[in-house]
Amino acid sequence: MNNEPFQIFSNFVENPKDFDVKIKVGEKRNIKEFKAHSIILSARSDYFKAALSSRWAKVEDGFIIFDKPNISPAVFEILINYIYTGTFSNNNEVSFFDIFIAADEIGLVEINQQIKEHLRNEVLKYFRQGKFLKALELYEEFLENIPHSVKDQKRVLSWDLSNYRIGSEEINDLSKMLCKKTMLTSLNLSSIELRSINVKKSYFKLSRITAGVKVLADALCKNSTLKDLNLDSNYIGSEGGKALAGALCKNSTLTSLNLRFNFLGSFGGEALANALCKNSTLTSLNLYCNDLGSFGGEALADALCKNSTLTFLDIGKNNLGSFVEAYSILTSLNLSEGVKALADALCKNSTLTSLDLQENKLRSEEVKVLADALCKNSTLTSLKLGSNHFGSEGVKALADALCKNSTLTSLDLQQNKLRSEEVKVLADALCKNSTLTSLNLGSNHLGSEGVKALADALCKNSTLKDLNISRLLGSRSEEVKALADALCKNSTLKDLNLTGYCIGSEVGKALADALCKNSALTSLNLGHNSLRAEGGKALANALCKNSTLKYLNLQANQIGSEGGKALAGALCKNSTLTSLNLRFNELGSEVGKALADALCMNSTLTSLDIRENELGTEGVKVLADAFCKNSTLTSLNIESKSKKALGDALCKDFFGFY
Repeated sequence: MNNEPFQIFSNFVENPKDFDVKIKVGEKRNIKEFKAHSIILSARSDYFKAALSSRWAKVEDGFIIFDKPNISPAVFEILINYIYTGTFSNNNEVSFFDIFIAADEIGLVEINQQIKEHLRNEVLKYFRQGKFLKALELYEEFLENIPHSVKDQKRVLSWDLSNYRIGSEEINDLSKMLCKKTMLTSLNLSSIELRSINVKKSYFKLSRITAGVKVLADALCKNSTLKDLNLDSNYIGSEGGKALAGALCKNSTLTSLNLRFNFLGSFGGEALANALCKNSTLTSLNLYCNDLGSFGGEALADALCKNSTLTFLDIGKNNLGSFVEAYSILTSLNLSEGVKALADALCKNSTLTSLDLQENKLRSEEVKVLADALCKNSTLTSLKLGSNHFGSEGVKALADALCKNSTLTSLDLQQNKLRSEEVKVLADALCKNSTLTSLNLGSNHLGSEGVKALADALCKNSTLKDLNISRLLGSRSEEVKALADALCKNSTLKDLNLTGYCIGSEVGKALADALCKNSALTSLNLGHNSLRAEGGKALANALCKNSTLKYLNLQANQIGSEGGKALAGALCKNSTLTSLNLRFNELGSEVGKALADALCMNSTLTSLDIRENELGTEGVKVLADAFCKNSTLTSLNIESKSKKALGDALCKDFFGFY
C-alpha cells in the first residue's frame, strides 16, 4: 500500500485545517467533538460516504453536523486516527470488543481483522503460559461479541492438551476453569504425566502421585459442562482411580471417560465399579490394560448388572477371567479372555453390538464356538478377531456363519496368516452374504488366487463398502489389476485400502483408469506403493475426471517434482477431494509453490499432509500465505523443521498447534 496519502492526512488529525464536518460522539458528560473532512471520511468509509451525502447530512453554519452517541470518545479517537493515518493502535486502554463493534458499524473491515488476530494471539499467549482460565474466558468473550467461524466455535468446545507439560500451577488453573460455567465439553489430558504433578498447599498430605489427580477429581465434582475426558497413559494408580471414582458419584454431565494404561489395579477397578452403580450419565468407559484382575473384573460384572446407562466398555488385557454372562445392558464390549463363556453369552445376549477379541491367541476350536454363536446371535454388528492365527478350520467356520448371520456388518481378520484357500472361502461367502459392509484382511498371505477371488466377489457383492487388503505379503501386479477391473464394475465399495503393495506405476495407471469409470469410491489408500512420477501423473489425470473420491493417500510413493506438479494442477480442477496425503514424496520447493497456487483456487480440500518433502523455506512461506487466504483448508501438516516459518506466517490459528 502507498503510505504517502496517509502521511499527508496524518497532519490533519492534530491540526484539522479546512474541516467541514463536526462529529459529536458519546453521551451525557462524556461528549467530545471531532473535526474532520468529508472527502477523507467518504473515501475511507462507505458508511460515511452514505451518511455524509446531501440527502442525509445535517448542515449548520456551513458545517456538516454528525452525532454518534453510541460510540465513546476514546473508541472514536482510535477510529478517526486509523481513517487518517492508516494505523491502528490501542495500547490496551480501550476494550477491543467496543472498538470492533464501532468499527463494524462504520465499515472499517481492516481494523476488525486486526482485532480478531490480536485476540487470537492473546488467547495463544495465555495458553502457552498455562493460564487456561484466562484463555478460555477471553475466547468465550470473543465468540459472544464477534462474528466467528465454525472453526472458532470448535476450538473453544474441545481442547487437546495431550503430551502438554503441566505443573502444579497449571493443574490448579485448569481446575479453576473446570469449576466455572464454561463452553468446554471435551478435554484431552492424555500423556501429561498427571501422576508426577506435585500440588502443594491444599493437598500436601497426599502422595505426590495422587495430588494432581485429586485436584482434577475435585473439579469434576463441580463441573457441569464437560462430557468427554481423556486421561489415557497417565499411570495414576489405584489411589488416582479411587479419586476419579468419587468424582463419578457426584458428576452429572460426563459421558465418556478414557483411563487406558493407568495401572488402576484391582482396588482402582473396584472403586470405579462401585461408582458405576451410582452414576447415571457415563455411556463410555475405557479401562484397557489396567491390571484389574479377577477381583476388579467381578466387581465390574456386578456393577454392570445394576448400571443402566453404560453402552461401551473396553476392558481388554486385564486378566479378568470369565464373567461375561453378567452383562444385560452393554452394547459394546472388549474382552481378552473367556471366549467360550462369551460365545454362550452371545447366544443369549440381546444388546451387545461390538466385540473385540484381538491378540488373544484364539485357536480354531474357540473360533468355531464363536462362529456357531454368530449363527444364533441377532444383535452383534462388529467383530474384531485380528492377530489370532486361528487356522483354516476357524476361517471356514466363520465363512459358514457369514452365510447365515444377518446382522454382522463389520469383520476384522487382519494379521491372521490367511492364505489363498482360506480367502477363497471368505470370498464365496461374500457372494452370498448381504449384510457385511466392512472387511479387514490386511497383512495376510492372500496370494494370487485369493486376491482374484476377492476381485470376483466384488463384481457380485452389492453391500460391502469398506475393504482393507493392505500389506498383502507376496502380492503381484496382476492381482491388483484384477481389483482395478473389479472397481470398474462394482458400484457399492466406498473405501479401499491398498497400502504397502509396491504395485508400481503400471498398476497405478490401471487404478487411475478405474477411477475414471468408478462412481462410488470415496476413499483410496495407496501409501507405500512405488507409484513414481508416471503413476502420480495418471492419478492426477483421473482426479480431473473423477467426481466422487474425497480421500486419497499417496504417502511414500516417490512421486517427485513432476508427479507433484501434476497433482497440484489437478487440485485446481477437482471439486470433490477433501483430504490428500503426499508425505515422503520428494516433491521439492517448486511443488510447494504449485500447491500454494492450487490452494488459492481450490475450494473443497480441508486436509493436506506434505511432511518430509524438502519444500524449503520459500515453499513453506508461500504455502502459509495460501493457507491464510484459503477458506476451506482446516489442516495443513508440514515438516517439523519448517513449523516456525509456518507459524510466523499464519494469521488465524489458535493454540499454535500446526
